[in-house]
Amino acid sequence: MAWKDRLQEASFRGVPFKCEGEVAPVGRRVETHEYPNRDKPYTEDIGKVTFRPNITAYVVGDDCWEQRDRLIEALNKPGPGTLIHPTYGELSVCVDGEIKVSSTSGEGRMVRFDLQFVEAGELSYPTSDAATANTLVSSCSALDDCISDNFGKFGMEGMPDFVQNGVVEDATGMLGYVSEKMALVDAGISSAARLLQGDISVLLPPPSSGKGFIEQLQSMWRSGNRLAGNASDLYTMIKNFSGISLGSDLSPRGVWKTDSKTTQNRKEQGNYVASAIRTTAISEAVYSVTSLPASIHQSNEQSGQSAGWPSVTHPALNNAPDETTSVDVSTWDELVDIRDTLNTAIDKEMARATDDRLFLALRRVKSDLNSDIKKRLSQTEKTVERTPPEVLPALVLAATWFDNAARESDIVRRNAVTHPGFVPVSPLRVPVR
Repeated sequence: MAWKDRLQEASFRGVPFKCEGEVAPVGRRVETHEYPNRDKPYTEDIGKVTFRPNITAYVVGDDCWEQRDRLIEALNKPGPGTLIHPTYGELSVCVDGEIKVSSTSGEGRMVRFDLQFVEAGELSYPTSDAATANTLVSSCSALDDCISDNFGKFGMEGMPDFVQNGVVEDATGMLGYVSEKMALVDAGISSAARLLQGDISVLLPPPSSGKGFIEQLQSMWRSGNRLAGNASDLYTMIKNFSGISLGSDLSPRGVWKTDSKTTQNRKEQGNYVASAIRTTAISEAVYSVTSLPASIHQSNEQSGQSAGWPSVTHPALNNAPDETTSVDVSTWDELVDIRDTLNTAIDKEMARATDDRLFLALRRVKSDLNSDIKKRLSQTEKTVERTPPEVLPALVLAATWFDNAARESDIVRRNAVTHPGFVPVSPLRVPVR
């Protein structure tokens, strides 16, 4: 197809006109910041330029005056209108200022227009991001309600004593499994699990409704003493919560028609207990995600603000304790691992769910979890481990690795380096840039 065949019939608000030529600016808007005693400026990109098409147009014919009047009427209407541009196609534009209309005796039957338009854009205001953590907390709360309602089906009234004792024995074994899994993670949860093993005979048999058992389970998970904003411990905690829900020791047991009635009852009630432990573990694991510390970005200007200042020594300063601390935030890889592990656990539990409300609550938790993790990933830098070849100053490593000496403080801060002049030969976590 020839280029002339691709041209479109030009018009504005349905009024046609001929196009002799057109021009439109493109590019980016920038703001150049110049500073005293600095040879290089800083250029800030603030977005693309506004599209302002200018068209040299005309109308021609014996009825050129009528065509002129119709086009002038269309140009004088307020608000945005539809422009059919010969090369850019359909555009929503506004008339940009005054339009020059000209005609000469030498060009009879023709009226010229210098059309100036500007893209209409859209009316929008600054909006805040969704509070994904708060949404996730609400989803976890709804899931807890569904777990309690689902466990309401549990009941041992009318069952023989040996069946009740069998259910209690199975539940005690499940809590023993939890205690072993959490022993190396958090002593508080492990101790609470062992304590709950002793109370199980009081909580489960009738006339107990089972609500107290769910509340004790939730108290057990929340008895951990490490849920205080420590990212590495929280990561380990979440992984172990997920491992408990995925473990074979808490898998549902098949209830077969060939089993005796007492065996069926024991398996059914044991499955309710196992489901309660698994789902509450998932709920607490997802809830712990909301406690993960948020990542904090530091600009290059901030990271290099101490550069160039003289070193000040004084006995009082030299004897002061070292206040350098690492920023304990979750890494990119940890967040991805948390997301994948919890998604696997939730998917498996959704496949096991027989209650519709519980299934929908799990699906909602999964959706809100992924939204929250996605938001956290957008605020987290990808990092890798790099090991210095020898003991070097952080300034040299920053200049070598990033070609930017101002990144010295970032290396020191992220890895809690004791002395910036002597970075040890050990793996360092640095961002990928």
